[in-house]
Amino acid sequence: MENEVITSRKIIYPGDMIGIIGEGRSSVQLVATAKSMGFKVATYVTSEKNEVSHYADASFIGSIHDGEKLQRFAQKCKIVLYESEMIDIKTIQYLQQFVSIPQGVKLLELNQDRIIEKASIEQLGIKVAPYVTIVDLDDLYESIAEIGYPAILRPILKDPLTEEGLLLESEMDLPKASPLLERGTYLLQSWMDEGDEVAVSVVKDQNHRQKMFPMVENIYQDHHLKETKVPLDVDPRIQNNLLEAATKIANFIDYVGVFSIVFYIHNDEVYLKRLIPGIHRSQNIFNLASNTTVYEETLRALSGMLISDIRLQVPTVMLNISDHQMQKIKTQWLIKDNWHFHFYPQVNENEDKAHIGYILADGDNVGQIQEQIDNTDIW
Repeated sequence: MENEVITSRKIIYPGDMIGIIGEGRSSVQLVATAKSMGFKVATYVTSEKNEVSHYADASFIGSIHDGEKLQRFAQKCKIVLYESEMIDIKTIQYLQQFVSIPQGVKLLELNQDRIIEKASIEQLGIKVAPYVTIVDLDDLYESIAEIGYPAILRPILKDPLTEEGLLLESEMDLPKASPLLERGTYLLQSWMDEGDEVAVSVVKDQNHRQKMFPMVENIYQDHHLKETKVPLDVDPRIQNNLLEAATKIANFIDYVGVFSIVFYIHNDEVYLKRLIPGIHRSQNIFNLASNTTVYEETLRALSGMLISDIRLQVPTVMLNISDHQMQKIKTQWLIKDNWHFHFYPQVNENEDKAHIGYILADGDNVGQIQEQIDNTDIW
């Protein structure tokens, strides 16, 4: 049993137990959606001070390296799913000995090695931002001339729990890289800070059928996601290029469930930014904007159901709320009939308390909604 992987595809019915491992902010809504569809839910989290477990039918609390407890969790479930990329691949591979994990690990493996991710996408004929590998500080001084400023220095192997990167905006920033490069080989990549970010959410089922959610634009402020908009307002030629690139990548990826393909649009050219297995918070926009959600489609795909035909229902803007904005938010709470307020439960005691929820605002068109938002002077 030690070297076997359970890969059989199971049909999951109401009343069956599914397992969810992970404690991100998406976990609570995933549990709630699963229960509304009739499933029983077991969760595996690493901290007792975690509200995800309060919503579940069964809860396991332990280290991601606790083999005995992971085995008991797995054997209680018909399938197990991970809710985001914030998961250790070795943990998933261990669980696969005892239970079916339809998402698999191939997209995680691709996602967590930056060189493999970029090389694989380039082989599909899709552009990525210029990059080189860096082994020491001398290498960095030599390579920055090729890449140019601004540039971002990141480890080749991603560690979602301890990720550390360095933005290089001038030669004065280069010495700061010395302690990072002592840890191993890094990747230096051009930082495309001028241009638009577009995300395409894809759902694939166990029979390799796939559907796409409407493309969205993500807007950042101080390197944090501020706003997400749908529908996308770009030149039709660029939109066709985005769709073509997303389709190529989706066909290439071996995965069941929902994942994101994130692009840059820079000088009217399309570049891949990154791939995101599982659920990302920008996808909460579909809780209002479309006829189905990423939470429902994740569960439909993993349980053997047919995935939905996905349609845009209403133009929507999603805005993330920070703790310091709450006083002004309370004013809008009383006067905005088209704003829908959502606040995160505290699922992890170590969570960033600054980001506390989001607003979904709908209207006749994105421009009208944006004007209404700008007039509040909150963001």
